[in-house]
Amino acid sequence: MIESDGQHSWTGAELMSDERWRIDATPALESDLAALLAWATEREEPLREIQASSLSLPGFDQVVAQARGALGTDGLGAALISGLPSDPDLAQLTYLAIACRLGDPLKNYGRLYDVRDQGGSYLDAPIPVSQTRHTTSFHTDSARRETLPKIVSLLCLQDARGGDSQLVSASRVHEEMQREAPLLLDRLYQDYIRDIVTPGTESTEEALLANRFPVFQSRRDGTGLNFRYMRYWIEKGAERAGRGLESIDLEALDLLDSLLADRSLYAQLHLQPGEALFIDNRDIAHNRTPYVDHPGKSRHLVRMWLTDEQVA
Repeated sequence: MIESDGQHSWTGAELMSDERWRIDATPALESDLAALLAWATEREEPLREIQASSLSLPGFDQVVAQARGALGTDGLGAALISGLPSDPDLAQLTYLAIACRLGDPLKNYGRLYDVRDQGGSYLDAPIPVSQTRHTTSFHTDSARRETLPKIVSLLCLQDARGGDSQLVSASRVHEEMQREAPLLLDRLYQDYIRDIVTPGTESTEEALLANRFPVFQSRRDGTGLNFRYMRYWIEKGAERAGRGLESIDLEALDLLDSLLADRSLYAQLHLQPGEALFIDNRDIAHNRTPYVDHPGKSRHLVRMWLTDEQVA
């Protein structure tokens, strides 16, 4: 176990009162959108083809520099970018142009992944919680050992009543656990089997037993913590493997859940169309509140998973 070094350590109130993670993309679009549209009209599938090297967008580069600072070691681990286009196709093109400059998209679910209610429940079938309208509980993305998105991002195309995003600092939760129950915190540094949900691994017994890793882990570069967690997939993994969790594990997970959901620790915001949220998936856990669609308008967000060696 390591002592949290305070990286990305904040309470919800501290995050919401800090303006460093809020970025207005309006000036960048005013300077670069015409060039982006001209490039796109010459391509058959611009959403598939666009890369960071596709064209020069100096205004976008300034937005990315701000986002990189907000996400990096000296930032807050989150960046909220506003001022994106309202047109869905143009919004996604702009989103990709920014995101590809910030990191390399992981393709487990494709470059762009639609976060929409598909009418199912992750409690009934091994499907991503993003395909439901339920609250998700605080978690980080990817239950696959080999796949760790460093940045998770969401673009809002259509909001709903509810569906608020909640963010909590795993470093701050780690500090609270270290103070309250260090022995339980130690327990979360052991490996836990996770059920296989993320594409890329066959759902065999051998693969299941190999899909194990800690909740908290020191980063190899010594810059802080890796936090990887969704309780449901830990419980389902243990159940499928026939290896029940011990009472001390349940006690540790109960305390962790109570701290993640502590109203004094998490921040809550409602993404509006034209806004995109980027978070450090290694240190910031997120949750979504339940939602009800507006009449005739289904909630629609678009997710990207990014890897970026420059985000320490």
